[in-house]
Amino acid sequence: MNVLNSRILSYFTLVVLSACFVACSSDHFSVKGRITDAGTQNVRVVYGSDEGFEATWVTVKDDHFVFTGSSEEPVVLYVFNQQKKLLVHALVKNGDDVEIEGSLSAPYRMVVKGTDENEQWSGFLIENSKFFDSEDFQSVDRAIEKFIAENPDNVVSALLLTNDYSNLTDRQKVETLLGKLSIEARPESIMKYFYAMQAMQGDESKKDRIQSMQLYSSRDSIETVAPYKYSMNLLYFWNPDDKMRYSDFANVKNFVRELNSKRLQVADINLDSDTLRWKSIVRNDSAKWVRYWAVGGVMNSYLHNLKLTSTPYYIVADSTGKQVYQGDSFAAARKAVEDKLTKRK
Repeated sequence: MNVLNSRILSYFTLVVLSACFVACSSDHFSVKGRITDAGTQNVRVVYGSDEGFEATWVTVKDDHFVFTGSSEEPVVLYVFNQQKKLLVHALVKNGDDVEIEGSLSAPYRMVVKGTDENEQWSGFLIENSKFFDSEDFQSVDRAIEKFIAENPDNVVSALLLTNDYSNLTDRQKVETLLGKLSIEARPESIMKYFYAMQAMQGDESKKDRIQSMQLYSSRDSIETVAPYKYSMNLLYFWNPDDKMRYSDFANVKNFVRELNSKRLQVADINLDSDTLRWKSIVRNDSAKWVRYWAVGGVMNSYLHNLKLTSTPYYIVADSTGKQVYQGDSFAAARKAVEDKLTKRK
């Protein structure tokens, strides 16, 4: 777990954390902890909310603490000690009564009870605690990858990947592993905070430029959408439920045929969470370009900084990734492409 300490805490410093935990009997979750050798001290409790993250100090007295919070959707709750070291994490939502027991000196052996997911999650950490203790993170990652392969429909797979996997900087590997999970195994309420933290690790100076993206393609593989390979790039973001999807697609298709330019890259990127529906759609169309699917939709780590608010959405960028148009008008996007390519003739 300490692999994520710096990532999690660095994100927390960039948001305003509030300590407003007012629980009512019909709308709350509770966490009871017994941490031997903790004595009396304060711990920091943090979990996701609509505003970003909620955080507060909780007093541990005689090795015991009680915390009550509220979240309608399942989110990950983190407990840090005063030295900002992650002690334990748990999955919580309203109605849950979670119990944590363990030693301050052995965070990887914390027992978490109250729900099947937490018992499986903490059980995995305990079973592989020797790897965590020795900082053999390659073995940790292999164990997590094996668990994911064997449990593609289990939310614990997503919890392990987004919280305990060490090689999160290898985005292609992470996206590949996420792609193995079913929709049920990667709830949006969990994934959005993971992608938010991932996005905050990016270079702030590059956020206005389109970076190379590694996405699932209609050729059933991870492929790179690289702006630098083309003079101009037209990114078309869509969702199967868009009211004008057929006409939007026809507009892009006709434009590509009329322009007939090898200097333009077209990448249409589906933001729907249902990969089977996407595959069914792209299998039956006549697009001449590669089509992509973004795991996690708008919260995908490659797309998060683009601030996509609705679909359809178009972004036109040059070979440096500089955006020359961003919006929901295909006519405006088409004009931006034509203006730039005409000037370069």
